[in-house]
Amino acid sequence: MNKRILIFTDSFPYGHGEAFFEPELQHLAGFFEHITILPLEKKGGVCRRGLPANVTVSEPPFNRLKSKLSLLAAGIFNLSPAGSFIREGFASRVFFSRYRFRTWLAHLLMIRHLLSFIKKNNLSSELKSHDLLYFYWGLRWSQVLPFLPAGMVPKTIVRFHGSDLYEHTNGGYIPWRKSQLMKIDNYLTVSETGKRYLIETYKIAEEKIFLSRLGTIDYGINPFMESDRIRIVSCSNLVPVKRVDLLARALRHCTRQAEWIHFGDGPCRKIVEKAASSLPSNVIFRLAGHVSHDELADFFRKNHVSLFINVSSSEGVPVSVMEALSFGIPVIATDAGGTSEIVNDSNGRLIPVNFDPADLAEIIETFVGHGKYPEYRLNARKSWEENCMASKLIPAFTDFLLSV
Repeated sequence: MNKRILIFTDSFPYGHGEAFFEPELQHLAGFFEHITILPLEKKGGVCRRGLPANVTVSEPPFNRLKSKLSLLAAGIFNLSPAGSFIREGFASRVFFSRYRFRTWLAHLLMIRHLLSFIKKNNLSSELKSHDLLYFYWGLRWSQVLPFLPAGMVPKTIVRFHGSDLYEHTNGGYIPWRKSQLMKIDNYLTVSETGKRYLIETYKIAEEKIFLSRLGTIDYGINPFMESDRIRIVSCSNLVPVKRVDLLARALRHCTRQAEWIHFGDGPCRKIVEKAASSLPSNVIFRLAGHVSHDELADFFRKNHVSLFINVSSSEGVPVSVMEALSFGIPVIATDAGGTSEIVNDSNGRLIPVNFDPADLAEIIETFVGHGKYPEYRLNARKSWEENCMASKLIPAFTDFLLSV
């Protein structure tokens, strides 16, 4: 146990995000001499989560990345070279597309600031003092790789989920993506779908890609209770890709007594509220907002849930779905990304990404009323044990990290 690893996160351990990284970190701490975490931004102002003794956190470059004015100032007023960014702009013809130009500019500003931050804080020596650089996402921090001087960077490992992998979920354009991929030593994907995408789209050698599902830990079993009311739970940020308003539209067609609870918040809240305001009297709903992961797990342990539903247009392998399966809750989900690798006809239902809301309502009522419904609950838990149990997946991932 003599390796040192530097892990780049979006905000962990600040705020509430990246909760699924926590069990991974706890395990890695037992196998590395020292772990340094370098978040991109600070959320919540204080370190909210406890860390193992051999883990330290470096000061993030941003207090709040989503502040457009601060990003603009940070990206312009620094001495990082701009030539390669301009060349990328012309090569990608960003000046002929408003969306591409805005995407290119936002990434340019962010990465110029990160490069300046690295130089100003003399992080080159920090990088070299570690055996591995592990980027938890395929966007943001890992996009500095093409611009770092040769010899500054040790072995690099980048994990790709879903939104940070597929160009089609990013308006068809991720700036300097090919240059970034060329600078990565090993690639982690959370799904077979993602692995195939890297191989087929970017011709990445298969032996450089390690399939590393995130997995979830065991929080117990959801209690089963016979009821005339269907209780549906969904859980995600309220952002466009999650399309939670489509679930509200589907529930307008329900004829049975139903209760829908959504955990999570975000910029699309008003859109969801508007869609849910038209629900019939037999369907009650509650937008529970953001809750801690512990609160969510406690809810699942104590309250019967008939179905967990996810209607995203794009996914990696959704952690929220894995956790629902771990509780023995059947799942109805769109066939997006790697979702089909964990949801099937034995533990739930896959529906097309472009589904008809009325069809989803019919599937919900038919599924819960099926005579095999108790069997679906057993299969949900069994499929989690076979494919998504963190206590099996994380040790294999750790062995991989130690071997590179």
